[in-house]
Amino acid sequence: MITVDLIHPLAPDVRRGYDRKEAASYVGVSPTHFDKLVRIGKMPKPVVFLGRKVWDRRALDRVLDNQSGIQTQAGMVDSAVTDDLDRELAEFEAKHGHA
Repeated sequence: MITVDLIHPLAPDVRRGYDRKEAASYVGVSPTHFDKLVRIGKMPKPVVFLGRKVWDRRALDRVLDNQSGIQTQAGMVDSAVTDDLDRELAEFEAKHGHA
């Protein structure tokens, strides 16, 4: 009989997908508590990838960002930068005759 264990050639901090225990550890809770958070919708559901449940690190980050207020702060900075770029582009087009 041949048995194969899942081997993660990359360290968790450079991987995007986590199994249940890794996802729980990543957000700082026990696997049991993580299951509850997923069940009640506070944490994202896993994606099924090649027959395995995998939590996307970016989805976990979005939840944490939202809870900590980082998402809102980043959104405000991004919109301010976008507004400045839009204004500069409009000024450039007006100056150089592009519409």
